[in-house]
Amino acid sequence: MSIYTKPTLLAIAVFIVITLIYSTFEAESDGFTLIGFPLTFNKYTEGKIDHSDIGLAHIGFNTSNFLLDMLLLLVFVWGFNFIWIKYLKKP
Repeated sequence: MSIYTKPTLLAIAVFIVITLIYSTFEAESDGFTLIGFPLTFNKYTEGKIDHSDIGLAHIGFNTSNFLLDMLLLLVFVWGFNFIWIKYLKKP
């Protein structure tokens, strides 16, 4: 199965939009900025937090969640290419 440009770019765009929709950007108001879909791979806050609680809050970049999100992106790309080849590509 070959990879096509249009469905691949569309899958990446859809994934980015879904990630932005499910992200929260509330760090400026003592909240958390959470980025990632379906798993949060980046968590940030500007609020006061005890140094002993930073490990419990899992603040920072989570590599394993990011890699799982990229794996899901590959599934998105494969699915969009499958639909493109099976149903939308004209012979």
